[in-house]
Amino acid sequence: MSVEAAQTDNTRSDTQVLIIGAGPAGLFAASELLRHGVRPRIIEQRRAPHRETRGTALQPAVLETLDRGGVVEPFLADSVRIKEVELLGPALQRIALIELAGLGCKYEFQCSQPQWRAETVLRDHLAGQGLQVEFGTEATSIEPDGGGVTVTLDKGGRKEVVRADYLIGAGGGHSVTRHSMQERLDGETYSGLFIVADIKLALPCPPGRGRVVVGPGGFVLISPLPEQRWLIFVNRDGDDKRAEPPSEAELAALLKARIGADVGLEDLRWVSYFQMHKRIAPTLAEGRRFLLGDAGHLSSPMGGEGINSALMDGADIAWKLALVLGGAAKASLLESYAIERGLADRHVLDVSNEVHGLVMKLVAMCAGGATRSLPPAQDPAEALSGLRKRAMLDVSYRGSPLVDPGSVAPGGRFADWSRLTGASHHLVVFGDAPRLDDFHPRWGDLVAVVDGRQAGLDPDRAGLPEGGVVLVRPDDFIGFRRASADEAVMKALDQHLATYLHPDFAAADSHFVQ
Repeated sequence: MSVEAAQTDNTRSDTQVLIIGAGPAGLFAASELLRHGVRPRIIEQRRAPHRETRGTALQPAVLETLDRGGVVEPFLADSVRIKEVELLGPALQRIALIELAGLGCKYEFQCSQPQWRAETVLRDHLAGQGLQVEFGTEATSIEPDGGGVTVTLDKGGRKEVVRADYLIGAGGGHSVTRHSMQERLDGETYSGLFIVADIKLALPCPPGRGRVVVGPGGFVLISPLPEQRWLIFVNRDGDDKRAEPPSEAELAALLKARIGADVGLEDLRWVSYFQMHKRIAPTLAEGRRFLLGDAGHLSSPMGGEGINSALMDGADIAWKLALVLGGAAKASLLESYAIERGLADRHVLDVSNEVHGLVMKLVAMCAGGATRSLPPAQDPAEALSGLRKRAMLDVSYRGSPLVDPGSVAPGGRFADWSRLTGASHHLVVFGDAPRLDDFHPRWGDLVAVVDGRQAGLDPDRAGLPEGGVVLVRPDDFIGFRRASADEAVMKALDQHLATYLHPDFAAADSHFVQ
């Protein structure tokens, strides 16, 4: 066959899950699918991996997510740990010092590394399990129907038609998957034009500290990277977009103007203009198509949560797809993705917007000469609550159909998640629970039963000081929690599980069957 004929031939193939986009969201979704027993296919339009710094800081809650996924160690090894953030005003006058210690979680710090390095870690993890990213492969058309999605691929001039049971769109802000859903990103674009760069600085700074410097002309965000490098965000004057990013000399002059001192900028490795957004698609799913990461939402980098919400998107969809594809769950389980991640991603946008607004308010105060009117000290409880929000530890799925509304403080994360093993649901029991003999055969391997006290779990941290039961989902969020384990509670738990999981029908005569 000639080369020309090979390039025009259409091949056809099938896959359970096709992932479009090999950024953090797509890569981690693939990793989590593999962990749950599903082998996806992942394509990327770029011909090769990029070397752009982009999103860098991984929040404490997301480090827990990576830990559960079995990939946190290389992130811990390769990153700078940010343990505090300093807010400075004109003449580098301290406004506040925010310390991450005391968050009450396993990782009381952020991990910071270039996004290209984070993607390398995830690609290597996939490759170790025999899954390769297909670079240079573009999805040119997407046609859904009731039983799946047909996607036409262009692989350097060679066409391929793929029939997928489910499609994950993780291809960034210009997502072909989102366009196929006729969706848009609703919201706003912040005024102004901004610069992001990966540089070296001579400005002294204690290890593990990030900084935000505000002044009458704007702000500079300075975040540490490995190899004694820094990621900086800085606003530029005016709204006009220049064709070329600034030179090293131009960027050094801009930083000097913002900070009020020569910061010794050198070794400019990467620089780009960008705009800041607060946007989200009206729905993150339609039928068998799902939007992850920037394909579904864009937030201000001032909050440092964009890459983090993308990784959490991947974790949420993976366990649900795996259960449905394995026949263990009803297809309706997948409807919860858009609901839950919609709740969480909108919360992320609000938190990022809050941080963005605070910084711009301080800039305006400096411009007006009110440099001594610093924000008043917060109440310690309020400060901790705000810090947990920014660390993404307060994410809750309360209001989701997968969360029992009658539960004690429903929808949050299980504090002692790291003491649970395996990828299934867990039922943690504190005290006596009747009818466990019925529960075991009905739910089998879908729900692992754990005696909380024998496992050394703290009932106070579980939210059950007087005993009871708590259902921990595969993503370590709480779906059901009652301060009792009597027969009525166990029956309610069974009914809750049956709304989305298929019980073991071999036990059709179980006490719980209606």
